[in-house]
Amino acid sequence: MGTGGESKKPTICKAGMTSVRKIWLSRHGESEYNQKGLIGGNSSLSSRGERYSRALREALIARLPQICSQEEPVSVAVWTSTLKRTIETARFLPFPKLRWKALDEIDAGICDGMTYEQIADKYPQEYEMRKKDKLRYRYPSGESYMDVIQRVEPVIIELERERECVLVVAHQAVLRAVYAYFMNVPPEDIPRLSMPLHTLIELTPMPDGTMSEQRFPVDIDRDFLTTEILGGGTACVGLEGVEGIRCVGGGSIDAEDRRALERFPSSAPAAAESLAASTSSSPLSSSNGMATCVHELVGSMVLPASPAPPPPTEGNVMEGTDLEPAEMTVTAAAAAGEASYNC
Repeated sequence: MGTGGESKKPTICKAGMTSVRKIWLSRHGESEYNQKGLIGGNSSLSSRGERYSRALREALIARLPQICSQEEPVSVAVWTSTLKRTIETARFLPFPKLRWKALDEIDAGICDGMTYEQIADKYPQEYEMRKKDKLRYRYPSGESYMDVIQRVEPVIIELERERECVLVVAHQAVLRAVYAYFMNVPPEDIPRLSMPLHTLIELTPMPDGTMSEQRFPVDIDRDFLTTEILGGGTACVGLEGVEGIRCVGGGSIDAEDRRALERFPSSAPAAAESLAASTSSSPLSSSNGMATCVHELVGSMVLPASPAPPPPTEGNVMEGTDLEPAEMTVTAAAAAGEASYNC
């Protein structure tokens, strides 16, 4: 409690390697145009994209440095394009936001709002030209990948200057260009870099000047993170904090475990085991049965305990197709799990 009886809001603080700055890249959640296979446009999110926008908050917070003495809050800037689907994706993030016109998706010109099949049927010559040289092909009245690379240069310069962590929520072609700069990808490979939907890409500067990369697919189709606990039973922990968590069976969660559940969903197994150990002898427990903590939440996601391997960058990625994270099963043994991708 502060002076005057006011309660202080909890802050997220730096600990350990405080000098490490991270850059996160994320495509917008699935849009209505994505569902229909249309390119360009300014559509809103689909229902799946909406679930990602809600899940992204905890996915990002889970990757921030650990809690410390509550003195130095972590500074995170969120950059989006000016298009609705990125703004909607970032709207639940509790950080300052900045919109960049330079982060808008590649301009498809006269092909905007069409499927690739429609382009092939209506503009067969354009379709073949694009297929032969995706890097330099420019849509009529639109842009090429080379144009996009030049357009995002000011954004990259600002990213280099920033001393705080930054999350960039943008579009496939734009993120390919940004990613390629930091990961030293040859220009010819940029148009075929994999930027899957509903995945958080984390870039961390290394002492030798390179960037390390980790990818965290977000499972928007699973409602609960279910963990087996010692002594029997399970703990189902949602990922939007502890407001909706209730204990069934008379058990209790101590303050430290409650903060862990709120801050880091990956700590759920330890908290569950702590709960199992304390419940049987707790004076609050009416029986020796196992208490089960349930977060009644729809739309939570699961982060794998270890990052997914970077997907291939060769030309075997299908045109107009995103690589989506495969289904993942998370149990108490999830620490050894890895995500994979299906084409």
